Amino acid sequence: MVTGLEPREQRLLFRGKEREDSDHLHMVGVRDKDKVLLLEDPALKDIKLQAALAAQAVQSPYHTFIKV
Repeated sequence: MVTGLEPREQRLLFRGKEREDSDHLHMVGVRDKDKVLLLEDPALKDIKLQAALAAQAVQSPYHTFIKV
């Protein structure tokens, strides 16, 4: 809820490796004060961007004839 990302949209990195959903943090060696990166899945990010652009195009009553 804090990031606004669904669990399927999240990628977790620890010590330079992407961790799987089935990995438990304590089992891969995460300890207090270790840094863990939570990233948005780039593939899903592109899909969401394309969907937003398509929705915006549908909502706009104006059409662009020439892009400069």
